[in-house]
Amino acid sequence: MRIAHKRILKEYLVLCEGKDIELFLISYLNSDALHSDSRFANEIQTFDFGGVDQLSAFIGNLKNMEGFESVHSLLILRDAEMDVAKAERDIQSALRKNGLSVPLSCCRWERSGTPAVSYVLMPSCDSAPIAGALEDLCWQILAGKDAAKVSIETERFINRVKERFPMRIVSHGHKSRLHAYLSTSDELVSLKIGEAAKAGAFDWHSKRLDSLRNVLAEGFHEEG
Repeated sequence: MRIAHKRILKEYLVLCEGKDIELFLISYLNSDALHSDSRFANEIQTFDFGGVDQLSAFIGNLKNMEGFESVHSLLILRDAEMDVAKAERDIQSALRKNGLSVPLSCCRWERSGTPAVSYVLMPSCDSAPIAGALEDLCWQILAGKDAAKVSIETERFINRVKERFPMRIVSHGHKSRLHAYLSTSDELVSLKIGEAAKAGAFDWHSKRLDSLRNVLAEGFHEEG
């Protein structure tokens, strides 16, 4: 299991669903958008917990690691997918099964135990989660010259393909759209999302990320 290769080194942990979300978050934490508070880059440790069905087992192993007793806050970051209510129930169930505090809703820190616990669902990353995934958030924060114009043309292309060849893009239109856009750039073509984040594909100053920043910042705070 991935956790076997890492140690708990920080008091503030973020558990990420998959490597793409983890690398996206690391790029954001180290971006100039957050440089005014060095805690984002220096005091948060990330973990990739794997797929959604692996979260409970991952937390169980995490609790047995040396240093867990010193963890101040734990944030879970994952996609909402198509069923927001199920995503929330799955997270709450994993936390409850492992004896951790269970937030009543998304982006709310529960401090009734130690560590404090919260969770965030992409793509909205706020207290009113919507169906979708990391790719949908990335689409909303594209950066670079002519990003808006190119994204419009890319979406037109994807929609045309879906109309003319309905069996080609069935359930992953959000992925097809984003990667088609990345393929229009010599610097971004063939990159995975985490790699594209590091390469500057996204606007870290976007207002779309304000709610994520706020939840992360609240994790630093003591109760009361």
